[in-house]
Amino acid sequence: MRKLIAALTVCLAPCAIAPVANAENAGEVQVLPGYWNWSHKTRLAAIEFTEENTECLPEDKAQVSLQDLAEDLDQNCSLSDVIANESGYDFTLTCNGFYAGEATGSMTKLSDTDVMMQAAGRVVLAGVSADFDFEAQATRVGTCPAG
Repeated sequence: MRKLIAALTVCLAPCAIAPVANAENAGEVQVLPGYWNWSHKTRLAAIEFTEENTECLPEDKAQVSLQDLAEDLDQNCSLSDVIANESGYDFTLTCNGFYAGEATGSMTKLSDTDVMMQAAGRVVLAGVSADFDFEAQATRVGTCPAG
């Protein structure tokens, strides 16, 4: 999961998620542990990038977290405006690293086995500003392989 989220260059069917009471869990949805397929499509300045991978998500890490997204990007990113909605979270991500910029997006838990993320914003690289957007999908495809 972290590989997909970190690949931001990159998670709406009704599924009740109550607002989280403590800040450390804000922007986190619980999912079923198992083998997950992650894919994303990113468009940066009209150039499209895609990635797909499959990895095991053990029981103790069976959640998708916006905070992990911010940290895994390794671009001095921070979250703001994390707001629970009926199926996930809306958020703003601001990064001040090599890829500086801001994006607004949403993470949606479709079910315990399906999560989606979307975002759009602007990034500045070498003094040039460009629009970008991404869509990511994570789907549980079975149990983790033995071994």
